[in-house]
Amino acid sequence: MILLHFCILGGLLLVTGNYLLNLRVFRFPSVTAVANPPPRLSVLIPARNEELRLRPCISTLSDSDFPILEILILDDHSTDGTAALVEQRAKGDPRIRLISGQPLPEGWVGKPWACHQLAQQAKGDYLLFVDADTRFSDITLSQAVNLAHEQQSDLLSLWPYLESFSWSERLVIPFVHLFILFYLPHWAKGSLRCFGAANGQFVLFRRTAYEKIRGHESVRNHMVEDIAIARNMRAAGFKVLNLDATNPGHSDALVECRMYTRFSEVWEGFTKNLYPSFDGNFFAFLFFQTLQIILFLLPFALLTTPSSRPIVWTEIGIIFALRLSLAHRFRQSYLGALFHPIGQLLVLAISLNSWLQAVRGRLPWKGRHYAHT
Repeated sequence: MILLHFCILGGLLLVTGNYLLNLRVFRFPSVTAVANPPPRLSVLIPARNEELRLRPCISTLSDSDFPILEILILDDHSTDGTAALVEQRAKGDPRIRLISGQPLPEGWVGKPWACHQLAQQAKGDYLLFVDADTRFSDITLSQAVNLAHEQQSDLLSLWPYLESFSWSERLVIPFVHLFILFYLPHWAKGSLRCFGAANGQFVLFRRTAYEKIRGHESVRNHMVEDIAIARNMRAAGFKVLNLDATNPGHSDALVECRMYTRFSEVWEGFTKNLYPSFDGNFFAFLFFQTLQIILFLLPFALLTTPSSRPIVWTEIGIIFALRLSLAHRFRQSYLGALFHPIGQLLVLAISLNSWLQAVRGRLPWKGRHYAHT
């Protein structure tokens, strides 16, 4: 039992140290260099049945203070009013153009195929891929492009303020930031592929680097294309930056997004992502799930052991301190942090479902099912 608590405490302290180091490099820095003349920017949006979410996305892009070259929106065989909305908005803004998606080829997943088609049509020096459910402040694009220019980054990904209103969102959505800040060493330099990460809600590529790795074609059959392409960029020696867009201390975030609106969407969305994020490596997946159980669930179960309660309360105190710090820093739900064991159990259940659906070749997304390869 002493050895077990040594492992738990040691693991929690390592997570805490990694989290604190990550916070230093994750913040969005002040931009001092302005690209003059500004580079040509193409904003690229894949959209499949996104009529309701796309409207505010387009509106905030149109209000940007950056001279956008073009806003290309690919309609991926939508059955709602997505195409009609884009055509309507294009009448008032000549930068907006609708692209009709081609049939999905064999060996491709829907989103990489949509992004690939967009990139082929784009004319910009920088390619900004955003999701249809994102919204931006009027300075977001200028800040991001100028920072990418100043830092000479080849991939700059911003992590939005993630809105959550339903109980399932408040329990599960904070694990997005938890995973990337507790477990990945963003402060570490080098080209280790496994440390690569990006958020497909906002990914800004230098076009030359994007083309050198063959862009989204290099991840054509990957369900989590944003993480996979960031890993490819890092492995190729390109500079990858992940930064916070919640804009702490200000009322408006640089990027905002409500990923899902109800439990079924949360379940499907995380099912699509959790197992494929490990590139089909079952042992890495199993190790990570075991690590979560030992560090972030087992201390609550050990409360039933009277002789261990003092050290167990220390472990639980560290867990809640981490969760509340994360909630405060990224404007997450404090209630979700306080109900951490329930949220962690739910995430583990979704992880199990993600693995089962991958084994069955039935990973769901946007009305399609995929076999993970």
